[in-house]
Amino acid sequence: MDSERLNIIGDEITPTDGFRTPVKINYLVAVVANLLAFGGSKENINKFGLTVVQLRIIGLIWQMGPQTLSDISQNIHHDRSTLSRSAAALEKQGLIIREPNRRHKKSPFLCLSDKGKSIMEEINPAYRKRAEKLTSVLTNKEQEQLVHLLEKLKDHVEDLKAFDEIG
Repeated sequence: MDSERLNIIGDEITPTDGFRTPVKINYLVAVVANLLAFGGSKENINKFGLTVVQLRIIGLIWQMGPQTLSDISQNIHHDRSTLSRSAAALEKQGLIIREPNRRHKKSPFLCLSDKGKSIMEEINPAYRKRAEKLTSVLTNKEQEQLVHLLEKLKDHVEDLKAFDEIG
């Protein structure tokens, strides 16, 4: 292997060795997002029976109130077909209900049912505890800096995407 391409620490080779910083950022953000995902935990999947996308949907509705699929898609940046299937499964499980949208009849609001509210009341403390534990390696100042940097990156990517400038 080309020693210039690899940054070997001891005998350890990492997946980002030889990558430029922007590529490392993309890779690490994706990996960290997967590791932090509450719904990605096998224990949480078994306990609550929900996928990551389903948890994101009901979490967003819990946080922001009734949402259309378009609203959810814009907020969590998932494609509508995946969200539609996940919402249908949540509705079948009795966790969400559809309410008419007077402004757009073909785009109902998705709302938490009483059962959905109940499960969110159980999930929310566990989610917060897990988030605090996983980010405890960072000081409060580092956490605030990371939030600022991630929001800045997210806003930039959204701006580029809005103008189809992402390849």
